[in-house]
Amino acid sequence: MRPPVHTDWQPDAAAHLLRRAGFGGTPEDAEVLASAGLEGAVDRLLADDGGGLPPPPATDPAERLKRRQLFRARRAEDMMGVMEAGGHRRQAREVYDNMRTWWMERMRADSAAVREKLTLFWHGHFATSQAKVKFNHIMLGQNQTLRRLAVGPFRELCSAMVGDPAMLVWLDGRENKAKSPNENFAREVMELFTLGEGHYSENDIGEAARCFTGWTVKMDDGEAVFAQRRHDDGPKQLLGRRGNFGADEAVEILCSQPRCAEFLAGKLWEFYAYPQPEPELVASLAAHYRANDLRTGELLRAIFTRPEFYSPRARATQIKSPVQWLVQASRETGRQLLPPRLAIPLTEELGQGLFEPPSVKGWDGGAAWINSATLIRRSNTARLFAVAAAPLPVGGEGSMDAAAWAKVAPHSARTGAAALADRLEKVFLAVPPSKATRHKLDALLAGKVFPCNDETVREASIVLLGCPEYNLC
Repeated sequence: MRPPVHTDWQPDAAAHLLRRAGFGGTPEDAEVLASAGLEGAVDRLLADDGGGLPPPPATDPAERLKRRQLFRARRAEDMMGVMEAGGHRRQAREVYDNMRTWWMERMRADSAAVREKLTLFWHGHFATSQAKVKFNHIMLGQNQTLRRLAVGPFRELCSAMVGDPAMLVWLDGRENKAKSPNENFAREVMELFTLGEGHYSENDIGEAARCFTGWTVKMDDGEAVFAQRRHDDGPKQLLGRRGNFGADEAVEILCSQPRCAEFLAGKLWEFYAYPQPEPELVASLAAHYRANDLRTGELLRAIFTRPEFYSPRARATQIKSPVQWLVQASRETGRQLLPPRLAIPLTEELGQGLFEPPSVKGWDGGAAWINSATLIRRSNTARLFAVAAAPLPVGGEGSMDAAAWAKVAPHSARTGAAALADRLEKVFLAVPPSKATRHKLDALLAGKVFPCNDETVREASIVLLGCPEYNLC
């Protein structure tokens, strides 16, 4: 695919791509991508899959079985059972926190940012919450499936989700049997996953529900199983096609509808670029998606090489999600993530607890991320990256903290107040600072000695990390 001729491919455009396709990067990262050319930069980002990163935390397939056994012991007033039940709850919570920390650390890694950003999108699209599922093993399993199939044909991902244990628990699909088909499950598959509201009839919902009958979950080990005796194997009429369809056939029919490509292309564009895209743009992306067998990686390639993706309408117009805000701050300051005891409660307070989307529709995003309380919370948290987040390990001798601040502001950027301000704006801001922010930064730097030390870089960075403009991506 030829790169668009109207895209002015410069380091600022590459920085925009880093922020939107992943979780940001340094000005030096943007310069490296810019030197590769637009198509080369996109190829490089899409090729990274996080290989070689630490494996996920171990989860216990028998977690629910043990919980039930301990509950019975507690009801029998077995004191040993009561103590074991408390220990089991604490252990399960620790594993759950480890899962969320592990995922954010993958987002933080250079080799995984783009794949993890897409996995985060699919997590919101196929929204499933631990609040109801309450089973670490199958929640992590779903996350791994989303990641593994993220860039491939959407049919495969959708089919996997229809038979996914966590999804079957979340949408009550495990109770879907021939004598009482679960129409709510079928409605969500059509409305939220494949077609969007209004592109199917009530009869289609009923027929799709019959297609999805038969799946259940063995809660002793979290395995999804298909029970033929629970499946309605009679003929169905779904979206104009007739046959003895099962779940895979139903997914194939849904994904073959032109509307499916349009629905997904529009939703992915809004996630990565801007809301309410032009109809002709969506039509073009959907045609490309269909022509490539609904391979989402190819759709992302089309999105990231469209000139509209780099237009003023797309630049610095998104409000960072809480997870984007935290991970990007970590990457840009050259530091590790905040400690789990801080990071996990913070994402929840700011409205985006991983593995806990608020509803079947996922997170609203956009302006919903910001209110007076969350804006103040974000601003106050900025200082934590300077005092509580550990620097990344570095080879050789010397201070890791000094090495981190040297990446934020190298020696050439410390010669004067103007040079430092210019450098830090490139590091942290997607939009020029407001007069109020610039005044605050200038006032801080006015009393400093140059060439400046790490403490001055730290204090100036806190100003920009805590300013309103830093919330824009």
